[in-house]
Amino acid sequence: MKNRPVETDTLLERLDRLTVALAADVLDRLGFREQVLSHRIRPVAGPEHLAGRAFPVAAEVDTTILDEPYEHELAAVDATPAGAVVVLATGEYREAAIWGELLATRVIAQGSAGVVTDGAVRDLAGLRRLGLPTFAGAVSANDSRGRITVRSWGRPIVCTGVAVSPGDLVLGDPDGVVVVPADAAADVLAAAEEKQAKEELARTLLTSGARAAEVWEQHRVL
Repeated sequence: MKNRPVETDTLLERLDRLTVALAADVLDRLGFREQVLSHRIRPVAGPEHLAGRAFPVAAEVDTTILDEPYEHELAAVDATPAGAVVVLATGEYREAAIWGELLATRVIAQGSAGVVTDGAVRDLAGLRRLGLPTFAGAVSANDSRGRITVRSWGRPIVCTGVAVSPGDLVLGDPDGVVVVPADAAADVLAAAEEKQAKEELARTLLTSGARAAEVWEQHRVL
């Protein structure tokens, strides 16, 4: 029996050609005004660009010293689909790290597109050697055991006030991270591509010496 070919995700390919600022602008204008994650979440390892489908993971503070403290985080990592961006919501708890080099090694083997967390990561040198796009709110050497634990994965979460569902589109670059709801993705991408074309025209006009106010009046792009 032949292996079935992997289906091309055309929406994701189109997303990959955009910037976070461009996607955020279009989302704003379509009424999605709470889609950019906190400014505290910055690229800390790997390429400063990621694009993929969200795989949400939720964790919460728990000071209980469990006999099996990593059971849920290991299960979550093993369940991460190929091409996914792990979006790990911790309630912005940054005093201990759930994510580190070994978990990153596992999701790389599964074909993950990257990791985003509002919390902390550790093993930073190892993460940088691995090269997986990693965006985080902090870096902490503290272990998660007795501090924070994973509660769920593959279910909708809220990360820094942004609702994230499985399959939503996630785009990250040096400006930050934006989440495009899956059910609005086609409309968002079409509008973003139109704005991108206008921006390229505006850039050409400005380079040639056109006045900024004139370009704005003609093309309504900034």
